[in-house]
Amino acid sequence: MNKINFKIISIILVVFLLLFSACDTLWQFTASEYEILIEDSLEILNIENPMYVHSDNINIATVVIEDDRILITSVGFGGVTISIGDRIGLSNRARIFAFVDEKGKINIEEITKFDGRAVNPNIKNAITINGNVGTEITPVRIDLQMNGTHFVVTEEMDVISWFINIPSGLSAVVFDVFATNPGFPNEVYILISGTPLAVNSDIIKITVPGENAGRTWDVYFNTRDDARFNITE
Repeated sequence: MNKINFKIISIILVVFLLLFSACDTLWQFTASEYEILIEDSLEILNIENPMYVHSDNINIATVVIEDDRILITSVGFGGVTISIGDRIGLSNRARIFAFVDEKGKINIEEITKFDGRAVNPNIKNAITINGNVGTEITPVRIDLQMNGTHFVVTEEMDVISWFINIPSGLSAVVFDVFATNPGFPNEVYILISGTPLAVNSDIIKITVPGENAGRTWDVYFNTRDDARFNITE
């Protein structure tokens, strides 16, 4: 009798385990969302006006600024780092490390805040880059200065990627480096030249990558109304 009961119990357990495994196998990944309201971003991220968002793996999660919120959406399983930057002119930044589980749920594991305002990155000179589409411009010098950190650059270095909105066809190269503290340059002089291929009347916007700014995060330079492009037809 005991042997029969044991067999029955064993069969029930096997059936239960099979059903449990089947249910677990049938579970589908479902995309989920995690949002941070812009009105709460100063408290949560130390960022008053988020402008830049970036996911280091869009196969795991994407991130956008949509309406009045920062929206993170899961895409696949694994860990992902979300970077969020302040408006141009202030270089505050936050980094969110999230983990997306097998079911698609986003778990925020760590938020790191970077206060970059002490760096005070500035375009030193009033400058207008004048020109016409299809015609080579007269080379123009633009001076950049940072305090509280230093540039990591060399002369003749190509820095076109620093200029967010430079018209295609123009180039940007470091032609001089100045250091008030030897070995730690806090000013660079950049030469803009070339033949613009598009009309542009924007204020100049510059972002120096962390690797070139002695930091682990990018530095967004203060804009000024008298530093702009004036490229016409």
